Amino acid sequence: MLKKILTAIFTGFLFTHLFATGYDIKTSSVIDQPGIEVLGDYKGSWYVIGFETPGTLNKPPRYKIFKYAQSFKAGKISESYPSFGEKTLYLKAAFVNNKVSLFYAKCGKREDVTVLLDKRDGRRQLPVIMRQDYDPNTLLPAGEPVTVFNEEDDYFAPSSIEISESPDRSKTAILFKPYYKQQRYKVMITDNTTGEVFSKTFDFKTMKEYLKFVTMSVNNSGLMLIETKVREDVITLSQSTAVKGQLKYYFFSVGKNSDDKAAPFELISQPGKYFCDPIVTALNSGEVIVAYDFFSSAQDKALKGIALIKFDENLTVTGQREITPNAKFIPQIAAANTFKKGKEFSNLKIQQVLPLSGKNFMLLAEYSDTIANADKSKAPSIERNYMIAYRIDDNMNVTAQHFIPKKQISSTVCYAFSLKGYAKGNDAYLFYNADWEADEEHNMNLQCTRLNADGSEPETKKVVNTSSDFFTCMENVYPNSEGKVMLTVEKAVDYENVSREVKLLEVTPK
Repeated sequence: MLKKILTAIFTGFLFTHLFATGYDIKTSSVIDQPGIEVLGDYKGSWYVIGFETPGTLNKPPRYKIFKYAQSFKAGKISESYPSFGEKTLYLKAAFVNNKVSLFYAKCGKREDVTVLLDKRDGRRQLPVIMRQDYDPNTLLPAGEPVTVFNEEDDYFAPSSIEISESPDRSKTAILFKPYYKQQRYKVMITDNTTGEVFSKTFDFKTMKEYLKFVTMSVNNSGLMLIETKVREDVITLSQSTAVKGQLKYYFFSVGKNSDDKAAPFELISQPGKYFCDPIVTALNSGEVIVAYDFFSSAQDKALKGIALIKFDENLTVTGQREITPNAKFIPQIAAANTFKKGKEFSNLKIQQVLPLSGKNFMLLAEYSDTIANADKSKAPSIERNYMIAYRIDDNMNVTAQHFIPKKQISSTVCYAFSLKGYAKGNDAYLFYNADWEADEEHNMNLQCTRLNADGSEPETKKVVNTSSDFFTCMENVYPNSEGKVMLTVEKAVDYENVSREVKLLEVTPK
């Protein structure tokens, strides 16, 4: 009965109470689907894929496409589409060539099912990957499914796919990651303006090292920078004392105009300068930034500094810089760390590289630590007490540093999510869940700190109380070109066969 009621209220839209002036807030009604994948904005509308209760390879779940107008003034739901068929596994969705594209894997033999479902990192094998497109306006299928990968043609089996959009969203890149014993990769880069597709399969066998994919980013010109690292098990087995305990990374440039003979850019963590998994981000200018925190050792949690490497729009290294937190923040850190004391700038790591206008960007670093619970039967708490924002200009100079305190401790990680930022020009907006002033324990609120382009002091305001409404579980911020952002909000419930409720929150800074 409850499920029917939730479905019926799709056309009724709610207004969320505004705690502080400066934000216009709208929420959708509850999305009555157990599985939700948010795609974000496309030409002024919000898109979501909703799946029925997870099924099996014999009976995969059906799905719907949800389209919402801005401010949720209108909505459209597709018909309930049948599953992709037996022995299929849904992967991801994205906007590709002005279509809503859903990717899924399939196998032809029953004996292949076990490897299709292997959840171990890199162990799954996907012999065939298909793409089904849908018209973003009518939500109807746009043609029949097409094969985008076949192991018989490319001579390797992917374990999964990764998808990246360029900052201006003109390019969509898809990386087919290999089964862990193979060294072949495939990329497909689609120009969403012309419809042109660049595709290339390449291998790393000549490197004589087993590599593991870390992350990637594609710029506005359609060039990708792919980050890989030598697998930890290979380093562990190494007989050379020179590499024991070190991590080795390779960055490969791939694209239509890239030089196939170009050597990859190499990074190795050195004694006294340990780092792990750099962040790769394409800027609005077409340049790409690689950023990483470094420490004295793998055991030392005190941040020594942040290293920046800049690649130009052709993915050639053009500069490097190291920055350190400002010592003036030390008294503020001591005041913020009321639960656990540590070294200066301990447990502080980059959370996000936020592109601003042109070549400018912002580094967002956040303190995060785990506190063991005295009651061993209960989960440890995640403490996040402050953030530091670095504003970087086109020459990689730090033009401003800001300390932003917050009170956030929770044993439910999704409830106490990390900060996520988005930019409007050179203004930055940082969203996060935290206690507010004298609020009671666990009475958290969605808050936003605005960092103005002029470098003035941050302004923090309460946006909405998440405890009295929906617990906000946010993995990303979905901005659009008009300065609006969308968040996914959800809460756990126990109503008949309904275990959670999900809806969308749209925030517009004024």
